[in-house]
Amino acid sequence: MRPERSWLIAAAGIVVAAGLGIGVARLSGLALGPPATVTLSYRLTELSTSMPAAQARDVAMRVISRRLASHRLVNRVDPGKTADVAAIEVAHATAAQVAAIVETEGVNLTIWKWVPGEVDEATLSRLGPLAAQYHPGYRPVFTGIEGTMIIHATVGRATRPPGPGVVITFDPDGAELLDLLTKDRGAQTYDTVDNKMAVFVDSRLFEDADVSGEISKGALLLVPDVGTFTVGAAQQLAEGLNAGTIPGKLTRLSK
Repeated sequence: MRPERSWLIAAAGIVVAAGLGIGVARLSGLALGPPATVTLSYRLTELSTSMPAAQARDVAMRVISRRLASHRLVNRVDPGKTADVAAIEVAHATAAQVAAIVETEGVNLTIWKWVPGEVDEATLSRLGPLAAQYHPGYRPVFTGIEGTMIIHATVGRATRPPGPGVVITFDPDGAELLDLLTKDRGAQTYDTVDNKMAVFVDSRLFEDADVSGEISKGALLLVPDVGTFTVGAAQQLAEGLNAGTIPGKLTRLSK
């Protein structure tokens, strides 16, 4: 066989193989372009009368974005065409995965302080009848610090008592309120009702903490008042706090 003919046959084989390779890539669905983006829209309904629809949507958008980010999903959450709608875009995920994360049930954290007085009906309806029994003669007053201000929650280590704890990091608004609260509580006589900071998870008093000093960095370590955490229980609470709570009900408008 002549040398030039051998070269032509080899070159033809390379071209055929390359063509087959492109065909296989197309048939197998390999990503030859930009990754697909999942787009979903939600309407926020059953809102509290005390919160305007646009404000509730802004809170819901922050919570939704945090839910997705806690699963390491790159996301964009924007206002929809009306004041009660949020539009979501997520890369590298399926619609079913996004919906399962967005529509999950989270837990709500709120922080209160005790002041002398009787518990009013609005507080009782929010925290339950036990709110009037924790410290007779004192009532819980909401400090404005809540779960929507949490940037991230993760499992950490506590020293007293030794074992797992949940570390929560607040956004600038939450950090500022926590600084003011702990400065005020820390100035009171230690281990008195006036010195305590009450951390509620949903309507349960999770920790009635004595405040030893100002917390200025926006991070708080949670441990239960009764008993100790297991790693599993701490992880469950961290996941619930990362999921957060929506100020209303989300209804999916697209699939």
